[in-house]
Amino acid sequence: MPVPARDGKLGVGVSGIGWCGAQHIAAFLKNPHTTVTWLHGREAGRVAETLQRHGLALPDARVTTRYDDLLTAPDVDIISITTPNHLHAAQAVAAARAGKHLVLEKPTGLDEAELVQIRDAVRASGVRTIVSFELHYNPFLAFARWMRESGRLGTLRFARTQYLSNVTDWYAGWEWVRTRASGRSHLLAAGCHAVDALRWCSGLEVTEVSAFHTRFTPGYEWPTSILVNAKLADGALGHVTSSTDFMMPYSFEVELMGDKATLRQDLLQTLDGRLDLAELSAANPIRDVTLVEGTDLLGRPAIRIQTAMPGTADVSHHPFQAEMDELVRCVLEGRDTSIDVFDAQRTMEVCLAADRSAELEGAPVALPLIRS
Repeated sequence: MPVPARDGKLGVGVSGIGWCGAQHIAAFLKNPHTTVTWLHGREAGRVAETLQRHGLALPDARVTTRYDDLLTAPDVDIISITTPNHLHAAQAVAAARAGKHLVLEKPTGLDEAELVQIRDAVRASGVRTIVSFELHYNPFLAFARWMRESGRLGTLRFARTQYLSNVTDWYAGWEWVRTRASGRSHLLAAGCHAVDALRWCSGLEVTEVSAFHTRFTPGYEWPTSILVNAKLADGALGHVTSSTDFMMPYSFEVELMGDKATLRQDLLQTLDGRLDLAELSAANPIRDVTLVEGTDLLGRPAIRIQTAMPGTADVSHHPFQAEMDELVRCVLEGRDTSIDVFDAQRTMEVCLAADRSAELEGAPVALPLIRS
């Protein structure tokens, strides 16, 4: 697909100018190959207020309240979709049919029909896509994945991820995310990051889930906690906790347990206490990760991982820059991204299967839900 030249840059239109959209804009402004040409929001005044609040100056960008303007604009090559969840699928399908490359916030679709519509539209158009599971670029998760890929954990036997928070009306998207129509479930609204991390860090696909959910936090139209037990490929087991009910700061946790070593959040341990710190440090390819000698709470030897952890529910800490940079590279080079809509579909299917199992009081649901 040819890439239109505009002073050597790709034009970007952003739909949904809020908390998250501002981070997308900031990332595109820092990329030397892109220029933000269009902004789509419900009200022009609110768009201007959001830009000012986040210190973003876009004097040449056109503001519209019509999404169709982004689809027909010749100076838009990429559309970034950061609108409420129930709008994602239709907007993504329309963007793909218009030949626009796209950034799609999670969840990509709220049911199987929407996932199929996105898949088919992108397949037919050949546009490049990236889905905002941006924790792939967090150095801790990247290191956890490398430990598994390098064989230093051995064969995985168990993997656990947790998305623990307490989100109420302080959140800018509270009025829509709390509803069944748009938020739909905690896995779809937030915990899909944990499901995606389970897949990405373990390298194993989920083949079956059994889940239970409950509701504690008032104001939500859907259950606010869900526990997902998963069968993984190659006989391993997995677990995901996704909740907004906990009286604690936001926490995102990862555990990978192999037959050689175990990673439990920021600690690496083996049964015999032997890990070669010097060898591991020399081999470690993840920039911004430092390894030091340490102990667990009982004083047993361990290697401690020092790096930026995924530690706030505020999107401003997330590595959106790396996400946008990858999409731009792939558009310019004519190749797929590492988190395209086809890969993200597998994560969304696990979320849908888990929600279905919980509605059936834990009855197992097999995966995949959608056959290609």
